[in-house]
Amino acid sequence: MPGELVGTEGSSTTDRSCVKCTNGEHTATMNATSCSPGAWVLSYFGPNQDVASDSLHLAYSTDGLRWSPLADGRPAYQLTGMGTNHIRDPFLFRKNDGTYIYIATDWTLSENDANYWNHPSSKIFVADSTDLITFTNPRLITLTNLPGPGATPMHAWAPEAYYDPDRKLYAIIWSGNDTTGANRIYVSYTENFVTIVNPTPDVLFDPGYSVIDATITQWNGRNYLFFKDETDSSGSALTGSGKDIQIARSSTLALDPGTFTRWSPGYITRGSTQSSRRATEGPFVIKDPRQSRWYLFADYYLNGGVFGCWSTTDLDADPGSWTELPSAQYRFPSGVRHANAVRVTQAELDAIIAHY
Repeated sequence: MPGELVGTEGSSTTDRSCVKCTNGEHTATMNATSCSPGAWVLSYFGPNQDVASDSLHLAYSTDGLRWSPLADGRPAYQLTGMGTNHIRDPFLFRKNDGTYIYIATDWTLSENDANYWNHPSSKIFVADSTDLITFTNPRLITLTNLPGPGATPMHAWAPEAYYDPDRKLYAIIWSGNDTTGANRIYVSYTENFVTIVNPTPDVLFDPGYSVIDATITQWNGRNYLFFKDETDSSGSALTGSGKDIQIARSSTLALDPGTFTRWSPGYITRGSTQSSRRATEGPFVIKDPRQSRWYLFADYYLNGGVFGCWSTTDLDADPGSWTELPSAQYRFPSGVRHANAVRVTQAELDAIIAHY
């Protein structure tokens, strides 16, 4: 399939000559799923409220479960000369030309969580890279001029990028708050990660209650959208008690506004105990290329850098039927917050490890 890592059927992860990267449509699969051997690079930010934490950190894995930090946990890229230099929720994406784009939540007007609320940003941070070693052309791009609550701008949180094969544009999905303070998942389209095609963003997904932190994976001709229920209700039939991960799906691979439907109120992160809140956010999903198995990872945001892991062989299964893995079966760097993963070839990983 175009845009995936491809290799010889049955080749081992150490046979590097048979693994290559091809470009083309459906490049979003490079960020989550692949049917061939290879590796992942994890992007994340740290648990503290200083610039070193609010920077791009990297780790890697060859099995999708055990992640080793790069650069001994130090920032792989730290912003300078742009406001307070704070950026969060990093996301790496391989574009159709084989190069990478790095996008993140703009926190540059604030020094910590407390004063962020006085300076929310409708912009996102963007930088380019050919190798995940050097990052160039740092910039901020505005996703919307729509107002948020009160006299503040709408915030643009947790941006992620995907290729829309129907539009032949890149889709940036992000969480934004309207004038009431409720969050929806918005989509902004771009050709070059410089100019936004739709300055008034489209609502990609709105289940009727506040949601944030959307991430998308593709399977069987559909898009699957994982998100955090941001409500804080007490057991309503629609939303449960909120603050955990749910799932929606669309009928095609196009990223069309309004086409995603949540088919179950169940929370993946709660398993069979749906009445017990787990307090998770920042989900990301990868597929093990050696088997038909998906792993969902989510940030236990009250625990200061601890992730959980859930697994399924069927994305259409009841959300509560995903299996929670014991912590001994996976490993994350200390203090990891709001992570995501991009597929890389073994040759790329070798160069990345050698550099860091």
